Amino acid sequence: MIRWVFFWLHLSIGIAVGVFIFLMAVTGVLLSFERQIVEFGDRDVRFVSGLEDAQPRQMNDLLQAVHRAGMEDPTAIILRSQPQAATQFSIGRTRTVYVDPYSGAVLGVSSERLHGFFMGVERLHRALGAPLGSRGIGRRLTGISNLLFCVLIPLGLILWLPRKWSWKTVRPSIGFRSRLRGKAREWNWHNVVGIWCCLPLLVIALTGVVMSYDWANALLFRLTGSTPASGRDRSDRRQRGRQNGDGHDLNYDRLFTVAKGLNPNWRTITLNIASKGNARPTLVIDMGTEGQPQRRVQYLLNPNTGAIEKMSTFADGSLGQRLRSFVRFGHTGEYYGLIGQLIAALASLGACALVYTGLSLSVRRLTATLKRKRQHVVSSDKTYAEQSTT
Repeated sequence: MIRWVFFWLHLSIGIAVGVFIFLMAVTGVLLSFERQIVEFGDRDVRFVSGLEDAQPRQMNDLLQAVHRAGMEDPTAIILRSQPQAATQFSIGRTRTVYVDPYSGAVLGVSSERLHGFFMGVERLHRALGAPLGSRGIGRRLTGISNLLFCVLIPLGLILWLPRKWSWKTVRPSIGFRSRLRGKAREWNWHNVVGIWCCLPLLVIALTGVVMSYDWANALLFRLTGSTPASGRDRSDRRQRGRQNGDGHDLNYDRLFTVAKGLNPNWRTITLNIASKGNARPTLVIDMGTEGQPQRRVQYLLNPNTGAIEKMSTFADGSLGQRLRSFVRFGHTGEYYGLIGQLIAALASLGACALVYTGLSLSVRRLTATLKRKRQHVVSSDKTYAEQSTT
């Protein structure tokens, strides 16, 4: 009886939200490798050639080159450890200007088409195409679908559990069988994909819930006994920053020189440029792949001397803060580097297969039920006719 209830609950949820899960899974595959795809699209302007004995120019000179090119004030400067890498000046979230660190020439701007494409993909993924940050019906549907997906996955695992454990009962559900056709093939695919993808899909779904709902985010901190940063705390930090004057007079070269000496294994250094009236510079030194918060260190530097005023590592945060950092990059697999991204992408593809096979099996089940009812009606009519003639 319990198994029957679980089956119909699993079936009903799958039919109700299957289409939305499929859409989020397809877009999730693309978003798993967004950074690599964007970098590949910008490959012609991300690197310089013919270095020889060239010496890098002053950072302030490169900043002036950005201004001379008619660009807005950058919000961040990104320096990479490869000598041939261009210096990056980020302008907002979607625009990056690449500058030759040796000649000072502006090499180009990041692909607007790619950024626009991924912005559209992210809008589909998070809100069915609605603007990011909106709380409309699209955001609600994706949030509810993701929440129900968290129920769907363990239900499917429970239904898979064989009544009697043996290699004979387990083997058909852990490997694809090539000779199957129709319903048997789809049943095999649904079971195999579900078993191999259930754990990463559960991580993706749970992290998605935390990012979708404020109550889930608060619950994460409550369960770990941690306190999230409040709006007042953020306001206090901004106020402390305003007491340091204008950020346009900073000696960026001094700050980057200090940063390079802080960790010899740095791969990228990001200097968040303070806006006017908020000059406290923040440096982030990344020893990972840019999606691994556990391999980042953040420094608050004195704008005049470059002295370290505060250092924050991943381990310094509370358990709730560390888990919340994992949520963002665990959702795309980036927390575990390229291998994690690949697993997340394959799991998302698996979710597409689960939706397809699940809905197909449901249609087959419905068709078979309707066919049996028609046959029953025809049989009843025939019996009635025969009895009437006698």
